[in-house]
Amino acid sequence: MLSIVIPAHNESGNLPATLAKVKSTFSACGFGDFEIIVSDDASTDDTAVVAEKLGAKVVYSGKRNIGATRNVGASHAVGEYILFLDADTYFEKPTGEALLKTIRQGVVGGGAPVRWSEPVPWHANLPIYVWNAISRHFKHPCGSFFFVKRDLFEAVGGFDEQFYAAEELVLARKLKKHGKLVILPFPILSSPRKVYQFTPKEMFGFFLRWVASPKKSLQNREGLDYWYARRDS
Repeated sequence: MLSIVIPAHNESGNLPATLAKVKSTFSACGFGDFEIIVSDDASTDDTAVVAEKLGAKVVYSGKRNIGATRNVGASHAVGEYILFLDADTYFEKPTGEALLKTIRQGVVGGGAPVRWSEPVPWHANLPIYVWNAISRHFKHPCGSFFFVKRDLFEAVGGFDEQFYAAEELVLARKLKKHGKLVILPFPILSSPRKVYQFTPKEMFGFFLRWVASPKKSLQNREGLDYWYARRDS
């Protein structure tokens, strides 16, 4: 069995499409042995109600920490593998088939390249190109699509809850001590909503803070609005 863990803070608007896409993709792949767990991180909307109506198991975090919220969801998982998937991210049949083929081979874990799910301004594609190059070279999965053997995930302590961002890189480093991570040949599709919610200047400001103090900037939620603030597009 595969357990799909979706961390969600006020994601009632995105969950219906994401869950429908996951179900239809796995159905097209002929795979039905999976569960969906939505880890509700202090939502103030109908995230939990929507998720339950769509057949997901809902657990509650309230930690306002992405890694910690994923850990809460994972603690309820029963699958041999866990796929951590963001609420605004989905994948098509080729990616689903590659995922299922890869986990059946017993790999440690891995991820996939990222693409925007709709057209964006040119400047928004640059960080995606850079990230995908880094991910492919260093075998670093992105947090929005990260699959891992559950027993190994538990053995290494899961996501490091001291980090409010880039926690997937810390986890990847720990997992690599136990085997190779795999980056699938087909992409996932993520919403570009934050491209329109945050300016290039704001993103560059975060980059400068990260360069000046990498660890400190990631262990303090202040200044990480890109991951934790919600704005009207």
